[in-house]
Amino acid sequence: MRKTGFLLIFLITGLIQAHSQITVTNAVFPALGDTLFYAVDIQPGLSDLITAPGGDQNWDLSGLQPDQTWERIFKDPQTAAGSALFPAATLFYDAGGSAEAFLNVTGQEVALLGFNGGDPIGLGINLVSPFNPPMIQSRAPVNFFDIHQMSTSLLLPFSTDQLPAGFLNQLQISGFVDSLRIRTSINRLDAVDAWGTLSIPGGSFPVLREKRTQYRENRLDAKIAPLGWLDVTDLAIQNVGLNSLGVDTLTTHQFLNGESKEAIAILTLDNSGSQVVNIQYKNLGMITGSKDVDPAGMALSVFPNPTEGFIHIRAGNLKPGNYTLAIYNITGAEVWRKTVHVAGGQLDLELDATHLGNGAYLCRSSRDGEEMEGTRLAIFVKQ
Repeated sequence: MRKTGFLLIFLITGLIQAHSQITVTNAVFPALGDTLFYAVDIQPGLSDLITAPGGDQNWDLSGLQPDQTWERIFKDPQTAAGSALFPAATLFYDAGGSAEAFLNVTGQEVALLGFNGGDPIGLGINLVSPFNPPMIQSRAPVNFFDIHQMSTSLLLPFSTDQLPAGFLNQLQISGFVDSLRIRTSINRLDAVDAWGTLSIPGGSFPVLREKRTQYRENRLDAKIAPLGWLDVTDLAIQNVGLNSLGVDTLTTHQFLNGESKEAIAILTLDNSGSQVVNIQYKNLGMITGSKDVDPAGMALSVFPNPTEGFIHIRAGNLKPGNYTLAIYNITGAEVWRKTVHVAGGQLDLELDATHLGNGAYLCRSSRDGEEMEGTRLAIFVKQ
């Protein structure tokens, strides 16, 4: 009788755990024609979001407010400009500007094959960037306690003819170089360390939490005769200000659900791993509102959002004059500035944002050095 009692307790406990812990299958992988909807809150103002590993947890993000919303559409790779460059692709999506991202989707994983257009360090040139091997974006099935490691790299040689005017002079190696190359190495550890229920605006979901820690290093080499390839990374940082070079660490908590193709939420942490700097989440209502911002500020727009490459900055109904555009990171530090002249009332500028680190940014526009009437601000996310 005691054995029967213990058996019943064991079975009941197993049933409770089976109903509590979900498994994420390939049913959530993107398919041709899918449109996924997202929102981001860059100042969540929530505490206790970074919890210890374990089960049966509750995370309440129902108070999030959207600073920006966007969508991602998955298309037939045969319709892409770079279709011949990635013959194994089964899907592609627009990654910003003229850049295209190519995916290979199987029953076990979603792999990013690479990009056509843009460059990974923000030189403002268009390269074909194939990952070797492809970068894993999603896996199936996903269960509690799963741990995976992934490594990939880019090796991208290109002619100095593609560089912006004056770049080699700034680098102080003009006359000695006929080509450059970008070397990128990425190492990532993915650990499914928690499960529970996550609430966001509009609903609650059973989720698995996957912690992703990514280490990325970008280097720049110059081919100098007769020495061959030499690392000029330090020169590029010191003389050109290419802060996209060097080592960067990105930690995210991704909350995955077994029925939603979007991650329910993605928390991006600061370099210390102790503070949440922004939260991307599933946009259940295709929300168009935002935080308390002057409606005139909506006249400044940044798209696509989020971006992995180029962005377009646009504004309308402008008075003639000189306008200064500036971009600030989450700490308030200015990372980019440009002054343009507007004559016809419309501002339209393309910017290569690949040199920016991952995270949320504020774009601000001002006329003749003064903030425009009805503050014009836009927030975007770099992935």
